[in-house]
Amino acid sequence: MEFFRKNFPGRCFTLYPLGDTHVGSKQYNEAFFKQVIDEIAHNDQAYWMGMGDFMENALMGSRSDVYTQTMPPTEQANYIGDMLEPIKKKGLFMITGNHEQRTMRVAGFVPEQYISNRLGLPYLGFSAFALFVVNEKKHGNTFVCYFHHSFGGGYTQGGKINRAEQLRKIAPTADAIFSGHSHTTARIPITWFDVLRTGLVTRIGYDYITGSALEYKGSYAEERGKPAAALEFIKVTFRGGTNGHWDSREQIYEIIVPKKDA
Repeated sequence: MEFFRKNFPGRCFTLYPLGDTHVGSKQYNEAFFKQVIDEIAHNDQAYWMGMGDFMENALMGSRSDVYTQTMPPTEQANYIGDMLEPIKKKGLFMITGNHEQRTMRVAGFVPEQYISNRLGLPYLGFSAFALFVVNEKKHGNTFVCYFHHSFGGGYTQGGKINRAEQLRKIAPTADAIFSGHSHTTARIPITWFDVLRTGLVTRIGYDYITGSALEYKGSYAEERGKPAAALEFIKVTFRGGTNGHWDSREQIYEIIVPKKDA
């Protein structure tokens, strides 16, 4: 587990957690990924971080099919680097996913680390805590976030949400927890109570599942009669409170879907 801190000069910023594109899979929707990258490039408040599974990375013995991927793993890693190059200055950091860990297990090489080094971004391994500070010079606010690619199986929406909620055991009072892996999108509010000298207060955080760029036709999910992945990503705008008040902070959650001509 690593730690990351970023100060933002204004009162708010918008975070785009990117991952689960599975470049190299026949189900990867290139037009949608390019659409999101273009949105980040043209949004002055936008920042992104890598959630893992950018690559399909099918190897001999892995569940993914080596013979159907559209390019070998080395080309997949370089392709991702090329795609993210125009927005590298808006990148924060990258963590790894289970598909990239396939290469680590057989060759001691982590593609996400290679990609992040190429882009000049920190590579933070399996998971990271981040402290985001907004409007520091004028009554600043902080947001504590935890990022993990996530793990395990499960195909029902309830099962995916339950798996994401398991990460709350690691970061029980985080303002936001981001996870991928399950190829859906969600925001789950989590409420807890705190005792201050002034009395009892209610706290609320959110667990986010970050989406995918995967089509259904010809997929592993279709083969096994499982529900389709969500072809959508999320973005979250973190807005500081007025006069630095903790309880007036905001997290504004939005879903990004493919344009009709994408």
